[in-house]
Amino acid sequence: MANFTILDNKTHKNTRVITGRGAEFGESIHLVPVIAAELNKLILEYPVCLIKDNDTGQFGLSALLGFEVGENLFLNKNKWEANYVPLHIKRQPFMVRINAPIGVKPSTENTVITINMDNTRVQESQGELLFDDKGNITPYMEEINNQLALLVNGMILTEDFIKTLSEYDLIEAVQLTVTFNNEDKNFEGIYTINEDKLKLLSADILTRLHQKGYLQASYLLIASIGNIQKLIGLKRKRLTEKNN
Repeated sequence: MANFTILDNKTHKNTRVITGRGAEFGESIHLVPVIAAELNKLILEYPVCLIKDNDTGQFGLSALLGFEVGENLFLNKNKWEANYVPLHIKRQPFMVRINAPIGVKPSTENTVITINMDNTRVQESQGELLFDDKGNITPYMEEINNQLALLVNGMILTEDFIKTLSEYDLIEAVQLTVTFNNEDKNFEGIYTINEDKLKLLSADILTRLHQKGYLQASYLLIASIGNIQKLIGLKRKRLTEKNN
């Protein structure tokens, strides 16, 4: 359930947000949306891949947290065991509402911040206050504002990045087979960038991609797939703990 309301210093003067980690906050997920601007941090921890929406056929950028629905191998009770937590997780329970036609860039004039009042993080007895006694935003809320601004602008750039990858036919499926408890499992629906095709692009196109920051993002995305091995190790460790 979600009950997003526009953030207001009068309506929400006593509202607090719990900032801890845990399954009770909806963090038991195996995929989390990310933006291209996060890749330089994500590459240190997570496999990042392209996931196709079965309804629209559009690709989105996601960090892989587990192999099964509802499995977050980086979440250990109330601890997120990674040095970097994706923005989509950190911004909860807030969201930006854009009041503008499709294609119009978001700005301070056409966006508002909303909060999901049904989110288990939202309390009045514990957590971080959003506003001080004078109705000004707190340092916590200022940080949330910064995160939301990064996400909104980053989502637009990420869409264009993925569109460019599709334009040059650089997206390819990843063939992933892993063994857990002596049983092979095939995982489908994961895509990355074809490095060979990327290298064969003309100098003009590569220069254009470099100028937009897309060439670096492409290689970061390709390299991040190596973290699949880390994820496999976390899964096997979790299974061993469960079986003992």
